[in-house]
Amino acid sequence: MLFLSLGLLAAPALSAPPEMDPALESKLDDYITLFEQPADERAALLAAVIEELDGETPTATRVRARGYYMLDFLSQEDEDAARQESRELVSLAEDDGHPDVIAEALAFRADVMWRLDDNDEAMTQIPLLERILPEVHSPRVRYYAHNLSGRLLRAHSQYEDALSHFLAAYDAVQETDDERTQIRRQFLNYSIAQMQAELRNYDQALRMVRRGIRETQDLDYRIYLPEFFLLKGYIFAQMEDKEASIQAHEEAIDWAEELERPDIIVTSLNNIGSAQIQMENFEDARETLQRALAMAIDLEDEHTRPLLEFNLAYLAIMLGEVDDAIEEMEAAHSRLAEFYSDANMADLLGYMAEAYNEAGLMEETIETLKKQRELKSRVFQAERDQSLSELQTRYETREQATQIELLEERNELQERVIENSRLQQRITILFVIVVIMSLILLWQAYRAARRANLRLTVANKQLEYQSVHDTLTGLLNRRSFQKEMQQRGDGGKERRAQLHPDALLLLDVDFFKRINDQYGHSGGDVVLRELAGRLKAISRSSDMVIRWGGEEILMFLRNMDPAALPDYVARVLEAIGKDPIEVHGAMLTVTATGGFIQLPFAGIPEQEINWEKALNIADMALYLGKTHGRNRAIGILGVNRPFEEIRDALSNDLANAVDQGLVDHTTVKGPPRQSPPS
Repeated sequence: MLFLSLGLLAAPALSAPPEMDPALESKLDDYITLFEQPADERAALLAAVIEELDGETPTATRVRARGYYMLDFLSQEDEDAARQESRELVSLAEDDGHPDVIAEALAFRADVMWRLDDNDEAMTQIPLLERILPEVHSPRVRYYAHNLSGRLLRAHSQYEDALSHFLAAYDAVQETDDERTQIRRQFLNYSIAQMQAELRNYDQALRMVRRGIRETQDLDYRIYLPEFFLLKGYIFAQMEDKEASIQAHEEAIDWAEELERPDIIVTSLNNIGSAQIQMENFEDARETLQRALAMAIDLEDEHTRPLLEFNLAYLAIMLGEVDDAIEEMEAAHSRLAEFYSDANMADLLGYMAEAYNEAGLMEETIETLKKQRELKSRVFQAERDQSLSELQTRYETREQATQIELLEERNELQERVIENSRLQQRITILFVIVVIMSLILLWQAYRAARRANLRLTVANKQLEYQSVHDTLTGLLNRRSFQKEMQQRGDGGKERRAQLHPDALLLLDVDFFKRINDQYGHSGGDVVLRELAGRLKAISRSSDMVIRWGGEEILMFLRNMDPAALPDYVARVLEAIGKDPIEVHGAMLTVTATGGFIQLPFAGIPEQEINWEKALNIADMALYLGKTHGRNRAIGILGVNRPFEEIRDALSNDLANAVDQGLVDHTTVKGPPRQSPPS
C-alpha cells in the first residue's frame, strides 16, 4: 500500500469549491455542533435535512447529508444497508466528478467500514483518498479525511503515516475560524497524545493531555473531557503510578456521567479494576470489573466486553481459580486480536504470560513471551522512531505558533476594550502594550533557545551513538570495546567479585569474498546486517557484540561460566548457520569460523596476558579453524605447561603449541551446511 508523503500533504488545493445548497449546509453545520444536545434533537435536525433532499439538491450537499445519516443511524441499525449506502455514495460522487465530493464520499465509506469492524475495506480507501486530497478545496473535507486516515493508520500501528495525516488535518483546521475550530484542534491533540502513549512516549503524551484538559476547560468545550481524563488515567497506569491512574479514571467517570457517556464509564471502570489487580486489591478489583462487565453487556459493547472478560479470567488465575479461567482468557484474547493494535496486543501477551506462569504452564508461557517480543520489535523500529520524532517536532512547532497567535489576539482585544472604556488611561495602556510585547519577544527568544538546545541535545546523542556503533550493522564498534577495556583496567576490584571470568569469541564469516563477488557488496551488507541481528538476539544483556572489522565480529562475554562456554559458542554457530539468508532473491546458507578464550586466561594475571594478547590468541585459534574446514570454533581453554615455558608459542605459534599438547583446547562444530557459496 502506498502512503502519503510529507510533500504531498503540503500540496495546495487545486479545485474550486463545489456547488452546494447554502441553507442545507448551514443546517448540517448546526448538526455537527450539537454533540452535547439530546440525541433525539440531533436526529430530528438531520431527518429534516434528509426530507428536503431531492434531485435538484447539489451533489456535495446530498453526499454530506446522506453520509451523516449513514454513520449515525444506518451503521447502528442495519449493517447491510450501511454498506450499500456507502457504495452508492461513492458512485454518486464519482458521477459528479468534483474532488471535494469524491473525497468526502470515500471518507464516509472508510468511516462506516471501520465502525462495522471491516478494517481491511476501510484501509483500502486510504490510498484512494491520498491521490485526490491535494485537489480538495474545502478545509472541512480535508480535515475529516486526513483525521480519519490518521486514526485508521494509528489503529494499525502505522504511526509515521498516521502523524503525517494528523499534521495535514491540523493545516486544514488552521484555515477555518468557526465554533468547530477549537474542538477539532483538541480532537487532534487527543489523537496524537493517544498515539504517543501507544509508543511509550509517556512524558510527551501526558504533557499534551494536560494541555488539552486545560484548554478544553478554558474554552468551555466539555465534550472531550471524559476522553482526556480516560487517556490521562491510562498514561499514569503505564508509568506505574496506580493511585494517580485511579484518580484520573474517577474524574473521567464523573464527566462521563454528566455528559451521558456510558462507554467512557465502562472503560474507566475496567482500567480502575486493572490498577486494583496490580495493587493486589483483588476483591475490590473483582467487584469493579463485574460492575463494568454488566454495563458492557447492557450496552452491547463488543469491544470492551472481551477485555473485561480477559481481566476477570486473569484475576481468577491470580487467585488460584484456574479450572475454567485459562480457556476464558484465551477466548477473550482471540476476540481482542480482531481489532487490537500491535502495541496493545504486545501488552496483552505480557499479561497472558504472567497468567500461564502462575498456572504452571511453562511451555505456553515461553511461547507467549516469544510472540510478545516479535510484536514489540515490529512496533519499535529505529527508523520509524526517528521519522516520528521529526514529525512530532513539526507538530509541536505549529502548535506553539498557534498558542502565541491566540495570546496575541486576546491581548489585542483587551487593549481595544481598555482604550474604548478608559481613554484617560492611555499612558498606562501604552505601558502595558510595551510590557506584553517584551514578554512575547522574551518568550519567543526563550522558545528559540530551548528548541536550539533540544536540537543540540539530539545531535549530541546521535553523535554519541554513532561514535560507538557501526553504521551498517548497528553493532558496537572497535572504539567502544577499546574504551570498555580501558575502563576494565581501572576496575580490578569489581572483576574479582565476579563468579566467573569473562570470555572473548572472535568470528569471521566463511567465504565472505565469494558472497561479495557473486552478489555485490550490497549482498554482503545484507548478510552482515542479518548476522548482527541474530547475534544480538541470542546475546545476554551484559554481553557486547562488536563489529571488529570487515566480516569479523567480536563477542565479549561477561561473567561466563567456563563449563558453559563451549555450549554457548555452539548456540552462536547454530544461530549463524542454521537458517539461510535471503540475498537478492537467493537463499544463501552462511557459516562462520571462530576462536574463543577466557579473560583472564588460565589464571594468568592480565598484566601478562591482557585483552589484546588474549584476542590475538583467539585470532590464531580462528585461523586454525579456517585451516581445519571452517564452520567451527576452536577454544583455547588452558595451559599444560608453566606459562614461562610456552609464552612464545602462545604469542606466535599457536598451531605448534596445539600440536605439541602445550595448551588445552576444544573444537565446537557448527551446523552442517549444503555447500559454500559459488
